[in-house]
Amino acid sequence: MPASVPDRRATVEATVLETVRALLRELGTAQAADRVGLRSSLERDLGLGSLERVELLVRLESALAVRLPESAAQAAETPGDWVGAILAVGPETRADSRWPIAQPPREAAAPPLEAATFAEVLRRQTDNDPARVHIHLLDGDTGQDLSHAQLSESAGRVAAGLVASGLRPGETVAIMLPTCADFFSSFLGVMLAGGIAVPIYPPARLNQLEEYVRRQALILRNAEVRFLISFDRARAVANVLGTGLPSLREALSAADLAERGRGLALPARTPDEVFFIQYTSGSTGDPKGVTLTHANVLANIRGIGFAVQAVPSDVVVSWLPLYHDMGLIGSWLFSLYYGFPITILSPLDFLARPERWLWALSDSGGTLCPAPNFAFELCVRKIRDEALEGVDLSRWRVAINAGEPVLPATLARFTDRFRQWGFDPRSFMPFYGLAESSVALTYPPLARGPAVDRIARAAFETEGRAAPAQGGETREVLEFVGNGVPLPGHEVRVVDEDGQAVPERIRGRILFRGPSRTPGYFRNPQATEAVLDREGWLDSGDLGYLAGGELHVTGRLKDCIIKAGHNIIPQDVELAAWEVEGVRKGCVAAFGSPDPRTGTERLVVVAETRVTDPGQRRRIQAGVTETVAAKVGIPPDDVALASPGTVPKTSSGKIQRRVTRRLYERNEISGRVPVPPWLQLARLWLRGAAAAAARGAIGGGRSLRTAGAAALRGSIAAAFGLTARLTPGPRAAGYVIGAGAKMLLGLSGIKARGSLEGNGTRLWLVNRAHRLDPVVLASVSRDPFVFADKRSFAELEPGEAFLLEPLLARPAKNGDGPARGALHDAILAALQEGRAVASFADNPPGEAPARTRFRAEGFLAADRSRAPVVPVSLRRRPDGSIEVVAAEPLSDLELNGNLAAKRAAARTALAQAAALRQGLE
Repeated sequence: MPASVPDRRATVEATVLETVRALLRELGTAQAADRVGLRSSLERDLGLGSLERVELLVRLESALAVRLPESAAQAAETPGDWVGAILAVGPETRADSRWPIAQPPREAAAPPLEAATFAEVLRRQTDNDPARVHIHLLDGDTGQDLSHAQLSESAGRVAAGLVASGLRPGETVAIMLPTCADFFSSFLGVMLAGGIAVPIYPPARLNQLEEYVRRQALILRNAEVRFLISFDRARAVANVLGTGLPSLREALSAADLAERGRGLALPARTPDEVFFIQYTSGSTGDPKGVTLTHANVLANIRGIGFAVQAVPSDVVVSWLPLYHDMGLIGSWLFSLYYGFPITILSPLDFLARPERWLWALSDSGGTLCPAPNFAFELCVRKIRDEALEGVDLSRWRVAINAGEPVLPATLARFTDRFRQWGFDPRSFMPFYGLAESSVALTYPPLARGPAVDRIARAAFETEGRAAPAQGGETREVLEFVGNGVPLPGHEVRVVDEDGQAVPERIRGRILFRGPSRTPGYFRNPQATEAVLDREGWLDSGDLGYLAGGELHVTGRLKDCIIKAGHNIIPQDVELAAWEVEGVRKGCVAAFGSPDPRTGTERLVVVAETRVTDPGQRRRIQAGVTETVAAKVGIPPDDVALASPGTVPKTSSGKIQRRVTRRLYERNEISGRVPVPPWLQLARLWLRGAAAAAARGAIGGGRSLRTAGAAALRGSIAAAFGLTARLTPGPRAAGYVIGAGAKMLLGLSGIKARGSLEGNGTRLWLVNRAHRLDPVVLASVSRDPFVFADKRSFAELEPGEAFLLEPLLARPAKNGDGPARGALHDAILAALQEGRAVASFADNPPGEAPARTRFRAEGFLAADRSRAPVVPVSLRRRPDGSIEVVAAEPLSDLELNGNLAAKRAAARTALAQAAALRQGLE
């Protein structure tokens, strides 16, 4: 006999808590393990970051025999959230299933060498082979295939919608979308409409909303964005962004655009037009948007194709973010140009289950796949052998490692671990690239494998000479991986501080030029002038040296630490600190901080740790000092320990050393208490309202105080709505919405009296008493329910409607019998799922209950599903509160299915309930 709901909840809660405790004990945090509770913050209280969440996901699935959505690992903020996610999916036999990947029957045709724009590339591929599958888009265990024709058609609809909305050639459109089909059609649609795409990453974590909005607002303001294409769950954030952007005309979805402007003619494209703007993931303060033309991107893609010796049978795989150059250009647009099928999964899917990446390579027959160094390291550390039974990596002929420093140790570990599944180490190709060169700049020989240069540390740090090491201890040697030679048509030189070329094996600044080079930074001539000379050479900001004609990149110029005549590489220090027990790997920042007393820089290490015991923390600090001194040769001047989540990172996971240094120098490096998401949005929305008021956008005689109160209500509603959308399971989401509804009513000075029991199939027929009636209903229902349709939201403010939209009934994908209209089908689908449905009267608020009018669709759906019909009375009391009373269900036997009689009975029941309550007062 199956366990009861209370028994199952108790079992799940106990298992989750014990699993979290066991993981913490293994991580050496016994103190945190002893204080774990259902409401403990995974990040703030327990120090569990993204990688530890992945481990927790795997362990909980195994312990409870469930299959959780990938979003659970990153969305859960407490052990209680894990409990909610598990109860939402219920128990099931854990059996992995994968979306079947069927590749096109024919090899790719010759690439369009004559194409000068990506509009021509898209047209050529669509004309040549319209039905050819271009994208296998994976989403967990499901997926969809997109052909050239489907992509072209959907992009054309988005383009027509933008033109109809008023987009003019050369205006910018921001795309804030996750990895989904809408991203591809939106990106190409902006191009076809004559606009300039600005991809930005969507919000991921609720506890970082304020930082996210501030950073993106700077970017969007710099780009003078006219439209923002987003998705439903991020609409609240999009609205917050829009409050402080005078250039922004509208925030909408790809579906909204597809409904506009059918049949409009689209403008032609030219090669020198700006294709899109690539803002670096760490853009802050003075954002630098790299402008890239069609000619830039096409030159780079053709160069990459030459480097990897692309052949018609190649197959591409990528999990990289589409707002990042390596995922956007080096993976997707590269595949579109060559006509290669590409299998794409989201970064979240990869982080939650890294084995999905290797399975995608195996299932698709993938031959080309780029990734940053940390991805290879993550696979080594987090994938279990049993998760790869049947994987075949033997067809993976080019594994590009780029985007961050390539660590020789990672390459060796990955090779040793995955050789048994067919991985060939000769497929590793450590590229060097940067956004200013579209994506790639140099490449090593094909099928050679990584070439590691071992040099003497002392000569390099004091003289800048990359002298080959002659044996010696580890602390006396540095290792750099060779990044090869420039792409065809490109040039690279290494220069000193005076701009003069230096000999081989002498460190200097890396300059480059070629057809992939950006024309400059968008609306930032000063930044462009600072890096670009009259001969077309662009300063990359990186340091490196040449050896045997091959480039070796040693780090960023701005990150180099100068200490006692030594030029110290921060990554070298950070890697050494990782080895100390108690330090969180990948969460260490090393930087130089000016010391006025000595006239040189102090070497500072900021390291995250979960350890709170003072004695143990002193041991960790001493361990970091000793290990860095042994590995690097110079001890740090200060080792600052920080709470988990303190060291800031870019959206792509890179350590932000300059931001960390600012926090350190302001004495703000100790554990910061995260601000609740709703309060972050509230502050942002209020700032936006104040800015709008200053611009005169708030009219109609409203004062700034009134506007601020409305903005506060809107931001709180939007924050709860966003939380609900990120909460796994409808029951948990319903609780979040109910809490938000209660807070909204409190801020509006309204009290709701009564309650509704919604546990079970039923149709509520509700009269209207106030514009906030839907909010009242959400606040008093003790169980999850849905609204019949959006008509009842007509008088709500945008933030209030956004809060309640997850509770809207949706028609079933496969209807039961003939369709009776969208409203009928939505109500019927919800009733057949065993849910309560609230259907409001068509009357305006304040109409007498006896005169209410209810639409027929609800009665018909209730008849088909045999669901009880329950009139619900809403009545405003003299004190301003709203009372909610549920009458007895209408009797089908007495009414014999007579629709007019049922409507009359509903009116009578509502009137009687209202009169009864009034008489009792």
